Amino acid sequence: MPSINNLRKAKLTVSINNDIAVEIDKIAKKRKTPRSKILEELLRDSLIRIRKQKIEEEIKNYYQSLSETEMKEDKEWSKISAESAKRLWND
Repeated sequence: MPSINNLRKAKLTVSINNDIAVEIDKIAKKRKTPRSKILEELLRDSLIRIRKQKIEEEIKNYYQSLSETEMKEDKEWSKISAESAKRLWND
């Protein structure tokens, strides 16, 4: 069930290039959906993509910050995990 925050809408006024507005209108017409819903979906998808990129960057930075000892230990844990998973799946 959606939380109360998801039910509230914020009314915004934005200016966008006409070519983008035309594309949004085409999508809205094809889906028989209000423009605001199309915009909301596009913005939500973009925010999800941005969050994923941030997480990927943080993971990359973490692994690049590891010392040689920590990288060796990480490889050993990966090997142990893979062997353990293999045993679990083959039983």
